[in-house]
Amino acid sequence: MDYDIEFINTTDSTVDYSERAIAEFERGMGDRIEVYTEQFESDCGLELCDADDIGGLIVYSAEGALRAVYDYESFCGWVV
Repeated sequence: MDYDIEFINTTDSTVDYSERAIAEFERGMGDRIEVYTEQFESDCGLELCDADDIGGLIVYSAEGALRAVYDYESFCGWVV
């Protein structure tokens, strides 16, 4: 499926866990990608949305409408 998510290249992220995630990685806690992905979903109320991992990004939609995008490699996301 194609998504119109070009806005992420020009829009500041809504949520950014990167500083904390990098600090935890440097302390030897691993990359914690799953932890922060789940936190994004919970913080933004996306648990009931469809989630499509398109490689580096997860696109969340509900009822055919884009709801959010999460960049799990950079630990930040955009809520639409």
